[in-house]
Amino acid sequence: MSNIIQLLERMGQDAALQTEANFDKAITESTLSTTLKTLLLNRDNISLKRELDVCPDVVCLMVPAEDEEPTNEEEPKEENVELKAVVHD
Repeated sequence: MSNIIQLLERMGQDAALQTEANFDKAITESTLSTTLKTLLLNRDNISLKRELDVCPDVVCLMVPAEDEEPTNEEEPKEENVELKAVVHD
C-alpha cells in the first residue's frame, strides 16, 4: 500500500507528471501491481478507491458547548458561531 501512496504523493508534487506521457511512464515504471497500474492508467477513480479500500466519506462536526444559565439579572451574551462541513468524494 505504501508504494501507491508514495506514487500518488509524487504525482501531486511533481508538475512534470501532469503531462500524459510522463504520467503513463511514471505508472508503468512503478512497482505497483498490474491491477493498480491499469486502474491508474485508465483513471478509474471508483475502482481504485474500492481496490485500496478507501473510505471517502469522512465527516467532522463541531458543536459549541452550551453555556450555563445566568445566575444574576444580566442578559446572556449571544455569540455568532458558524459551522461548516466539507465532504470530499
